[in-house]
Amino acid sequence: MIKLMRIFACLFSLLAGGFLSISAQIQDTVAISNKRLNNTYGLRLGLDLKKITQTVFDDNYTGFEIIGDYRLTPKIYFATELGREENNIKENSVSVTTKGNYIKAGVDYNVFKNLVGMRNLIYVGSRYGFANFYQQLNNFSIAQQNSFFPSEQLDGNLEQSSLNTHWLEFLGGIKVEVLDNLFLGFSVSVQYKFIEDTPEGFDNLYIPGFGTTNDFSEFSASFSYFISYYIPLYKGKAKSSRKEKNVTPKKNKK
Repeated sequence: MIKLMRIFACLFSLLAGGFLSISAQIQDTVAISNKRLNNTYGLRLGLDLKKITQTVFDDNYTGFEIIGDYRLTPKIYFATELGREENNIKENSVSVTTKGNYIKAGVDYNVFKNLVGMRNLIYVGSRYGFANFYQQLNNFSIAQQNSFFPSEQLDGNLEQSSLNTHWLEFLGGIKVEVLDNLFLGFSVSVQYKFIEDTPEGFDNLYIPGFGTTNDFSEFSASFSYFISYYIPLYKGKAKSSRKEKNVTPKKNKK
């Protein structure tokens, strides 16, 4: 787990550094000539491009995810993800089909201080995740020691629905405004599952929204890249950097 967290921190540091460079390069592209203030509050909606790409190029996978966040304060955003996945996992000794829906909800905190007129984010956040899914054991083989011939594949015909998993997720990411109100982003995350239903006779190899599972840890890690559009709903009060003082003009003495 320590090694995983070090990798997570290293990736996030590299991404943050790259973000600062990209942000400076696209500053002229974003429409900020009117010196708009970053005081709008609204809803940002988008799609997970990683899942769409995997659906197109991986015949064993189908999935989509809708992402959204709402600005609560100048730095804090309420965020949520809704999705569905179906994954056919084929390994040497087992073949399993997993499909189901999931939801993740939490908050993001923007640690990046923007220039005037810019609305980019470098953020850290947390999520509570819940998945309801179905598992089917298609076929399996019995491991044999010192066997010259490959193990025979046996039909499983085992399936179970209404399985639930709960987890916590910690993530960091970037969101760059490439055009007016249009954002591209990237995030990396670490998940920890604390409640898991397992089907009778076999284990979960993949959980929608959570990812791949393993026998030696309750943790998982993932990354995603996405596109989103920001819908301004209202403007907050702009804070003045200087306090206005009522000054009584002095009369000129004759």
